[in-house]
Amino acid sequence: MRILLLLAITACGTTPLPPSAVCEQTDECEDGLACLEIGQTNGGSCMVVGKVCSITCTDDTHCMTLGPNFRCFAGCGAEKVCGEIATP
Repeated sequence: MRILLLLAITACGTTPLPPSAVCEQTDECEDGLACLEIGQTNGGSCMVVGKVCSITCTDDTHCMTLGPNFRCFAGCGAEKVCGEIATP
């Protein structure tokens, strides 16, 4: 009985993380999303402030598939990342 319970718990796993959720690796994110670094620029330098489930983009229109509050932001590397903006 205990083995069946353990197998049932293991099979369920965890729920995939949605867009903008904090992550550590891509396999934690929903299908189609990757765990990407979010950067913050300060003068001429850029610092990675975290990783979130998202997609890469070239402009805001690429982010619309994630929802109306997502915009395309420059990252610390060459890729731009869709990030969720705060709503008033």
